[in-house]
Amino acid sequence: MADVARTWALLRRIATRLTEIRIDNGYRTEVGTAVALEPAQHSDDSLVGLTLAALGIQRDTNQPHGRHRVLQALAEATLPVTLADAHLRSHDIAADIEDALDAWIPLPNALPVQVEDIVFLDRPEGLPVVAVQVALTIRYRR
Repeated sequence: MADVARTWALLRRIATRLTEIRIDNGYRTEVGTAVALEPAQHSDDSLVGLTLAALGIQRDTNQPHGRHRVLQALAEATLPVTLADAHLRSHDIAADIEDALDAWIPLPNALPVQVEDIVFLDRPEGLPVVAVQVALTIRYRR
């Protein structure tokens, strides 16, 4: 039987890295206690949650051979709007994600995870949460 897909292995390693985001590890937040790879695992809008999801895979056009890929992913944290400092905490979470992934290499034959964009959403689609979305790219050789 074949091993798990390389892209899923990359996502699992990144998720494991994000679980290190805790105050006792020198970060600003405890968002590492709520990391999931499936959105359904955060069904309670009264809790902080962090979901990591793949957006797509493309051939790396910067490499002349067809074995290089770019995995695009999204780390999305949601915070209840009932928190008095939800907006401040969303900035802290974005900074923690960026700090945790800075210059970190998830697997052999991969390059460091790159933070591409950070977007802050206030009550997306009328939900009772504030969301921060951190777009990531991971270059790897298949």
